[in-house]
Amino acid sequence: MKRLLPLLLALLWIPSLMADGKDGGEEIYEILQKGFIKVAGKTNLFDFQGKAAHHEGRLVEKGKTYTGKILLRFSDLQFDLPMVDEVLERKDYMNTKVYPTISIDLDHFKPKSKPTQITAEMEMHGEKKPVQISTQFEYVPPVVKVTGKFTITQSEFGVKPYRKGLMKVGDQLAVEFKVFFCETYRDNKHQISDYDLKRLLAEEKIQVVNQKGFFGCAEIKNRAAK
Repeated sequence: MKRLLPLLLALLWIPSLMADGKDGGEEIYEILQKGFIKVAGKTNLFDFQGKAAHHEGRLVEKGKTYTGKILLRFSDLQFDLPMVDEVLERKDYMNTKVYPTISIDLDHFKPKSKPTQITAEMEMHGEKKPVQISTQFEYVPPVVKVTGKFTITQSEFGVKPYRKGLMKVGDQLAVEFKVFFCETYRDNKHQISDYDLKRLLAEEKIQVVNQKGFFGCAEIKNRAAK
């Protein structure tokens, strides 16, 4: 009996340790291709804007806080003016062949508290700078919707504003985005109301699948099947 007691205590302790590790684990939310990222600027003669429907990134939930990453490729930006891609590729401007992306790292935040401003780190042209993003969050499990906007100064990232003849691009660019992240569950414990199911589909064109062994967004399910 004395020999069995330590063994029984060990068996009771191991499941507890495993549960603690699970509670401290990470939950991953994959980005959906349903939102947009806009970049707008001004010259002394006209305004311009580019919009990207495709973007990359994810959210990671750990300890009830979230960190996230949004990645935008210059090649995915569709501008309302011709020849912009050639201008962005210039070595004396954005040099997008060497620096093809803009990344935004979202610092620890809590979507359920709906913060109106979060701190992020942005990387552009090989330089990293902190930015403050005005945000709005909507959390309808399994979907997190994030909208935000902020202004960047190109010269702070080592970029000299482009100019040609009498035309000169202003130093500031306005960035606006609406992105969606979705989590996937493989258990049968999670549910979504018919109201939220229909609203996500009607307003955001996001289809949520709730079936045995899968609860998440149809886009992610279809992506994994390819």
